[in-house]
Amino acid sequence: MKKRNRFIIVLVCVVGFFVISPVLVFYSMGYRFDFEKMIITATGGIYVRSFPAPEQVVIDSKITQKPGLFSNWVFVQSLIPNEHAVLVQKTDHYDYFKTILVEEKEVTKLENIILFKKDILFEPADPTQSPFNVKKITSPIKKSVAFAEQNGNIIWLGTDGFLYKSSASDILAEPTKLTLTQIEMSDEGVYQVTADNKNIFVNNDGNLLFLNPKTNELEYIYSPIKDIKISPNGESIVFHGDKNIYTALVSNVLNIKNGLLYKSPEKINNFLWLNDYYIVFTAGNKIIVSETDYRGNVNAVTLSPKINLEKPEIYFDQQENKLYISTGDILLLSEKLIP
Repeated sequence: MKKRNRFIIVLVCVVGFFVISPVLVFYSMGYRFDFEKMIITATGGIYVRSFPAPEQVVIDSKITQKPGLFSNWVFVQSLIPNEHAVLVQKTDHYDYFKTILVEEKEVTKLENIILFKKDILFEPADPTQSPFNVKKITSPIKKSVAFAEQNGNIIWLGTDGFLYKSSASDILAEPTKLTLTQIEMSDEGVYQVTADNKNIFVNNDGNLLFLNPKTNELEYIYSPIKDIKISPNGESIVFHGDKNIYTALVSNVLNIKNGLLYKSPEKINNFLWLNDYYIVFTAGNKIIVSETDYRGNVNAVTLSPKINLEKPEIYFDQQENKLYISTGDILLLSEKLIP
């Protein structure tokens, strides 16, 4: 081989080294070329975990991964920062599909997915064990229009428009006034107090209010509403009007921007938390389970107990994780609904 040819080969190799090496280094560091934006960008990832374990997870209809033998999660790396379509599948279960945003150098987590069976078993239940037979508890406090229990205390809204706290073991003692400003009351108004260990909400005749512990004032959140419930872990709330259901983080409840979960063509009635991330509710004659993760699209499935439902009422047994359905003179009990 001529000296000139050897020189050209060496030169090409040297140039190729200096061209390819940075590409390999950037690639190993998680950088990719975004052909849509024509830039080099750091990548992100998606972590997916479901109960029960999925058979496969498909990203953007082209990346398919399966969980390990004894695991229920997958982790997909090196994704261009953008919206990505995630499909979680298991035989005889409803698919879970969500379009989710992936950002640079961050892992987007979908870690509380429940894959619901398409054919959930419902059986007749013993009417004598019906949870719907429980009598409604009335307030032990005079001059109160609504109340709730909190840490051994009774939180109650007085007819004078102030919020009070009384010891459940000594309701005759002088109550503690929790608010500095009274709210307007109406003889025909509908009122509700909802509380967990830390937070207190008031439904003031369709206006959702939150007791701000820093100001001792009931601050307006949203209207109109029919009902509100706090998640079991106390981190989220769900509330609904006639046909829309909304959710919000308690930590950001005074700054709600976009928490629409479900828009129904029919009137929404009772609804319940299944766990910290899913709710079940009735809309017309349908029973619907919905996630509360409103990033991207919201996944919801309609339960089919193979019976004509007429104005169904629901109750969820959180110890057995089973759903009661009362329709007409029929009482049904589901198999275990969630893990």
